Amino acid sequence: MAKFEMREYKREYPPEHFIVEIKPYSLLSNTKAEKYESGVFDAGGYRWRLSLYPNYETTSKKGYISLFLVLIGSVSEKQSPAEVYATFRLFLYKNTPETQEYLTIEDGSGKVNHFHEEMRRELGFAKFLLRSTFEKRSEGYVWDDCCRIGAEVFVHKGQTKTLDEYLPPRELKNPTSSVRKFRLGSISSKRDPKCLSSDKFHLQGRKWKLSVCQNGEPENKSLSFMLESKEDWKNFPSFYAKFRLRVLDRVHAKHTIEKEVQHWFCSSNCKIVFPDFMPWKTLRDSSKGFIKNDVLTVEVEICSLSVVDAPRILKKP
Repeated sequence: MAKFEMREYKREYPPEHFIVEIKPYSLLSNTKAEKYESGVFDAGGYRWRLSLYPNYETTSKKGYISLFLVLIGSVSEKQSPAEVYATFRLFLYKNTPETQEYLTIEDGSGKVNHFHEEMRRELGFAKFLLRSTFEKRSEGYVWDDCCRIGAEVFVHKGQTKTLDEYLPPRELKNPTSSVRKFRLGSISSKRDPKCLSSDKFHLQGRKWKLSVCQNGEPENKSLSFMLESKEDWKNFPSFYAKFRLRVLDRVHAKHTIEKEVQHWFCSSNCKIVFPDFMPWKTLRDSSKGFIKNDVLTVEVEICSLSVVDAPRILKKP
């Protein structure tokens, strides 16, 4: 019988995969049965059963009940003999007037257990519980001549999906596909303090939205920008981006104002703000060439981006 580092705790929620009641339990204990084998149940594509040993004794003559999980075989029977890597928990119900809960035992080492249909079918806990404690009426493990045991089995199939994220981020090699240009009309007449927002757009495979705002008092007004990631943040992983924002001089091509920023985007911080990007007076200065035919031109360029590849299968060694 295999030995484990036992981790013990109690919980109210019943086992996920299997529960069996043994009644009358006295018929099992009084006849000095070597073990009780439960019916078969399915979990993780394999067939299992529980083995309860009611009379296990140590060399010091202490009596225990022992509880083991037994591999029977594959549900599909395509793999014969079956070989399985799994973690599991075994349960014993405690039923008293004050408490209804499951004594839960698992391997405290955190190891994934190796079952083999022919060579290593049975794994569990030889010293699951002292027999004197188990059979003591006030403890509640045996009530109305009945006891209840159960199991949860989680099979590790060696087919883990993993996402590769590249850090530091990859520099983008195609500048053309990394730049998006916006033309904002009637900009000189915009006195409404509300932001002007673009439609959602795609840049380097990500979804974005750009907003342009007027900030501050009339005598100290400035132009500000906000770039927001519009991914579905319930499912999308965090990512890093470095980008530049430009207000173009469309007349002289020498007064263009550019600022660079880097940011980690996530569900709770999915936008970056450029406050006070430039004074409103500078923007409207005709000698600077920012507004031509009452149109302001803005560019967003992504310089580098962390990349999450499509899921791949990570097989066990």
